[in-house]
Amino acid sequence: MCALALVVQWIQFVREVFAAASGTPAAGAFVVALVFTGLALSGGVAAVRDVPVVVALAGGLSLIPVGLYLMLFPGSIRWIGLLDAGMLVIGVVLTRSERDGQDEARRA
Repeated sequence: MCALALVVQWIQFVREVFAAASGTPAAGAFVVALVFTGLALSGGVAAVRDVPVVVALAGGLSLIPVGLYLMLFPGSIRWIGLLDAGMLVIGVVLTRSERDGQDEARRA
């Protein structure tokens, strides 16, 4: 769900940048949106395929360069950083629970 919400937020980001720039936004806004939308989609696919390490990596890579910066913006753009943090936390929790399950299986 975080990955799908991130895709929607990145589309909203491009719309807002386009509106704020009076029809001629910087090309970098599109590149950033495409790269991080792809990263969010890869995290979502990893979650469906039950690969929590990739979910954590996708959330962490999205959060550190751009997500923390976007948390400072007002409005709906702030949600990008919060959802990135959510993906990171979900990936870490799933990885730890998977590891705990393997430890219990070894003990039994």
